[in-house]
Amino acid sequence: MSADKLPRVMVTTDLEVDDMNSLIHLALYLNLLDVEAIVTTASQYHFLGDGSHTLGEVTPHWRTKGVRSYTWEKVPHEPDPNAGSLASYRPFPRTWAQDLWANEYADAWPHLCENATAAGEPPFPTPAEMLGRTYEGNVAFEGDVREDTAGSNVIKSAILDDDPRTLWLLSWGGMNTIVRALMSIAEDYRNTDAWDEVRSRVYTKVRVLGVTNGVGQDNSWLDHGEPLFPDLVFLRAPFMYGGYVDAVAAQPDSIELFRAPWPEENLAHGNGPLMARYMLYGDGKVYENEPERFQFGRHATLDWGLDGMEPIRFTPGDFMAEGDSMTYIPLIPFGLRGAEEKGFSTVLGPLFRDRIEGKGDGMSFADLGHAATENPNPYLRAYQEDFAARAQWCAHGPSVCNHAPIVEGVTPDTSALPGATVEVGAWVSDPDGDMLSCCWTVDVLSSSYHGTQDLDAWCAEETRARFAVPDDAAPDDRIVLVLRVRDMTERPCTRYAQAAITIATA
Repeated sequence: MSADKLPRVMVTTDLEVDDMNSLIHLALYLNLLDVEAIVTTASQYHFLGDGSHTLGEVTPHWRTKGVRSYTWEKVPHEPDPNAGSLASYRPFPRTWAQDLWANEYADAWPHLCENATAAGEPPFPTPAEMLGRTYEGNVAFEGDVREDTAGSNVIKSAILDDDPRTLWLLSWGGMNTIVRALMSIAEDYRNTDAWDEVRSRVYTKVRVLGVTNGVGQDNSWLDHGEPLFPDLVFLRAPFMYGGYVDAVAAQPDSIELFRAPWPEENLAHGNGPLMARYMLYGDGKVYENEPERFQFGRHATLDWGLDGMEPIRFTPGDFMAEGDSMTYIPLIPFGLRGAEEKGFSTVLGPLFRDRIEGKGDGMSFADLGHAATENPNPYLRAYQEDFAARAQWCAHGPSVCNHAPIVEGVTPDTSALPGATVEVGAWVSDPDGDMLSCCWTVDVLSSSYHGTQDLDAWCAEETRARFAVPDDAAPDDRIVLVLRVRDMTERPCTRYAQAAITIATA
């Protein structure tokens, strides 16, 4: 598959320690996503300063909790009213990403490419290519949108170019570099006859992931972006991944994959320098410029000091955090269609609009009903297992590693009357010749059936299956069947296919 067929991605990151883990993890999937830019940015948690101003002089509407976040025993939830005097705050290592590409990723790259070939996947971008795709954005202060930067310019150019693909902007830190790109577009076109067409292009082309209820890790969108582009589409997924508390709070069927010793044995150990940089609770790693409260590698204790939240003590080797991986995980092509087609699942469930109020377009959280809050994520375990399989790619040849099954020839979507029987199937194979476990089930998150039949109970353990449409299915209901194909090996991989049945009118 060529790069122009892959999901088109740009990442903005404040390089919080969980972002660093997210970037290491993302490196293992760089051949399945067209990551055109990694852009460093500021946030309420990290900004580098500009050597002459303070936060209050640049951003009067800040959100940072300031130095009291690590000096006070109990920290109020509201912003620090005295933070305006800060000249910088927990500054991240400026060339951390570039150093990763030039060193650890460069060491892993030959092995990654060998395994990609064995798996029938596209090649990985070279270390030089990733260095060329890494830019500095608006890093001086939280919410700083004063001027164009290399990072904001590359985002602006991507928005305005002729590439017809969706442009996924993944906000791992503050929104300010993305907002600066949008402001620059508005400055160029707002007073011209082309403004309506340009703004329509932005709405059609751009999708933002990583923002909650219209608020990023600063107030720049509310202060500057929303007045210019009020209909910009922000999306979220219903299921979480990568939280700081996953080792104690992940769903029961997968939690052992987040608890020691599994992350150390399957991710960080024995998989070369790239995965050796991956951070776990209590692993002894020291985070540059971080105060002791946030040195989770030294004390394995999560204590943000927030009033009402007691410290959580972890076992050394527990999964620490990837707070931003849930922005790109839904885009990885595992055979689930949710990144391209509204209402279908991704590995983290169907994407929905990041607004409390619905817009009547079938993309609000309410459209998912109770399924997303009452049921566990059916894809979480398989995804974490896939992470472990690809981690081994970083230091070993194809003969040692596992490669995902291949699913082809999936039955096309169809329509059927209530009570009809629909046949579905696919061709499956495995690059390593492993035995495969296949199972068709109903993806209730992607389905809109509201009758009395328990669709969760249906399962057909074969590549071809017959599904009886419920007699009480209503016209235009959609029932989505999902095929899960898992190889039977030490580090298993799983791939999927989805086939939709729309209920016809008699």
